[in-house]
Amino acid sequence: MMIERDELERLFREANRQAESHQYEAAISVYREVITMAGDDDRLAAECAHWGIGEVSLTLGDYSLALESIESALVLNPEEAAYHYHLGVVYTRLGSRSKALAAMERAWEIEPLKPKVVRGFGWTLHRFGETDRGIKMMLAALSLRPDDPHTLRSLGWMFACEIRYRESMVCLERSLELDPYDLRTVYALSTVARLAGDRDPPHPVPATGPHIFAVEDDWDDEDGLIDEDDEELVEKELEKERWDEGEDEWIEDQDGVESGADWEDFDDDMI
Repeated sequence: MMIERDELERLFREANRQAESHQYEAAISVYREVITMAGDDDRLAAECAHWGIGEVSLTLGDYSLALESIESALVLNPEEAAYHYHLGVVYTRLGSRSKALAAMERAWEIEPLKPKVVRGFGWTLHRFGETDRGIKMMLAALSLRPDDPHTLRSLGWMFACEIRYRESMVCLERSLELDPYDLRTVYALSTVARLAGDRDPPHPVPATGPHIFAVEDDWDDEDGLIDEDDEELVEKELEKERWDEGEDEWIEDQDGVESGADWEDFDDDMI
């Protein structure tokens, strides 16, 4: 069968246009046309179309389709870190700890110097209760890109979860310097500052090493898919008030943190 290259290119342009216009169902339909046309004769086109459906369906919150599509892309190209990374995102949103960590770790093995991969692996570790390991991985991400506000914000949340408020505030303050209009960081900093009080002396910004070996991100659009979806995930991060039954009072433990407090979701930082 002769592949009509011009037609495939037209379909990809159309799918991209539909996705950029938030016409996601239409984009998926066009990507499926590409898969049908490519068949077994153009594996690259089929791979890219499966990946396109994966991205769009993740945006839609259709995790079943996202999983199917990303896995199909991985069959065609098992060494693409972006596919493993986003597979980790899907499994995180589905609450599958072992699969999420395995996917993120595989992405990290393939791209160990890609800041977003390292950060994503660190956040996933934290997301599933391994915050100590997550902090170490996040510090590694920070060494690759010391002035990344997303990594600093993530690290700030993670320090706060470990009741290391002053270290948290230093990271969040630096993140806000770099991205002063990020309301998530403003919220995080005000929350941690209230919880911290004047209890601890300030800590320095975490030490970072040379970052000249960091791999530039080609799919690390910080304003793209994952970073716009952070508030849709399940994890709770810092500050939900809990009231005593029948009384308008905070329930506080000895450390001053609201007893039973849930955690707010900021999985874009994984992510």
